[in-house]
Amino acid sequence: MMSDQQHHGSVWLTSLALGSDLLILGDAAQVAVTAEWISIHTPYLPRLRIGNALLFPNQPTRDDVIEWVRHLELKVGPTAAKFGRIAWQGGVPSDDVYAAFEQVGFEPYDSLSMQATALHPQQRSTDVVIKPVSSAADWDSLLNFHLQANPVTSTSDEDFLRTRLNLYRTQSEKGQAAWFTALHHNRVVGCCGVAVGEQIARLQGLETSTSNRRSGVGRQLVTTASQWALNSVGVRRIVAVVDPDYHARRLFESVGFEPHDLACGVVPTESYFPPAD
Repeated sequence: MMSDQQHHGSVWLTSLALGSDLLILGDAAQVAVTAEWISIHTPYLPRLRIGNALLFPNQPTRDDVIEWVRHLELKVGPTAAKFGRIAWQGGVPSDDVYAAFEQVGFEPYDSLSMQATALHPQQRSTDVVIKPVSSAADWDSLLNFHLQANPVTSTSDEDFLRTRLNLYRTQSEKGQAAWFTALHHNRVVGCCGVAVGEQIARLQGLETSTSNRRSGVGRQLVTTASQWALNSVGVRRIVAVVDPDYHARRLFESVGFEPHDLACGVVPTESYFPPAD
């Protein structure tokens, strides 16, 4: 499905961080590719950041800022552009570029890809059971966990979480992904998904309840999902994408992941909420 240098016909997309985003979306997104940019749009999920994005092969100059912002709105629509992302390969631009983006309402938003071909053995908690999500009841339990773990302040928030989970469920039923939950006394306390391609798999949606953070549950989920992809599907590499400054990076490093590439970008300021500690 995807190699380091090619996805959806792009010959310049070398970023594992950006390319594996497309792996999560599968055939759910509308993707347009040119030599100058890649646009991604999921009309039924305008708030899905990786699904409403504009990708570029090189870092921007200050003169590019206004054009790139306008192009984002043109390609994904004004509603999705409020939650979308502009990202690029080539590393961190000069400070004046970020300043220009901030002047038009955008915040820096970097993504660090990490990869592993094998994982370090992890001691398992005897109190937690890791279970694949398969039945309708399993998906309902996972939805309830998402609703409890994420800030839901409106009907639109709940609708977004439901629709996003439907995407994940559809991908799983097609054999393009799998999801796992961590159960403590039959209660979901964590989850992790993995999207699979021909030689690569991308972890997604790693989340644990507040009371179970830093308890080893996250490591068990990452290990289980990764081993499933390596052993059951036969992929060669597992990819995870994290905020480079977020503590989850240390979790992935502890089980054998190493940094691969940094994709830089910006998102609308009003839509950006930094990860919780």
